[in-house]
Amino acid sequence: MRLFFALFLILCSCSQRNDMKKDQAAISPQEVRKQQIQRTKHFGELVGRGVMEFRWSDDDGKHMEQGDVDFWKRGTQVSLRISKLGELLLWFGGNGDQTWMFDLMEKDTTLRINDNRAMFSDINTALVLLGLAPLPDGKLTVQDGVVKLVDQSNQQWTALYDVTTHRPLELIVVDGEHSSKALHRREMGVELEGVHELNWPITGGLIDVSSTHGEQKIKIAFESLSTVVSDEPMDRVFDLVYLVKTLKPVWTYTTKDD
Repeated sequence: MRLFFALFLILCSCSQRNDMKKDQAAISPQEVRKQQIQRTKHFGELVGRGVMEFRWSDDDGKHMEQGDVDFWKRGTQVSLRISKLGELLLWFGGNGDQTWMFDLMEKDTTLRINDNRAMFSDINTALVLLGLAPLPDGKLTVQDGVVKLVDQSNQQWTALYDVTTHRPLELIVVDGEHSSKALHRREMGVELEGVHELNWPITGGLIDVSSTHGEQKIKIAFESLSTVVSDEPMDRVFDLVYLVKTLKPVWTYTTKDD
């Protein structure tokens, strides 16, 4: 009886996977666009809390650090603060393709502006990889449930979405010789004020992001994501002038465009 029950479960599981593949294969590019716009339409302003681990390589070798993360989003602006045991390590932010990062892990606080070696050197791309924005405009096709897109910047995207919640499962973007990948391992709901949690939009709660830039890897485990930002310092966390006055960097480096 146990053997029969196990075989029954296996057959049901295989049948469900085949049905999912059929559903994915049948979806049209227009439906993908509609689903992602619908899923992210309330994500104009967000606040998130969680834990973040980041690894990178440079001339001094390979490095790893981790800490608590506070995340804010307003439109195409992001601000991401990483601290450990109450001590600030990094504060990253930007808008579109303009970025800044305060590095407090060295003896002297350093501000880097538009560092093109950074994993999130393009905020719009980062928001898509994190599942908080729909795919950019461009020619989109779907084959066997796999979404492919060449956007207006000639970046090549490959994406796989959950057929039920439409959250990302895997996103890959290739830009010339460099590529970035986001693997969404766990789902979570994004809190909407006055809406029962059963009706919250779903996104990735545990995300692994890797980039060929400096062999960078980031793991973000969100404990919460919410659109309720009334008690958040939204006017300050995006204000670079204010943060410079507060964090007082000793060194400032700006990467010029090629």
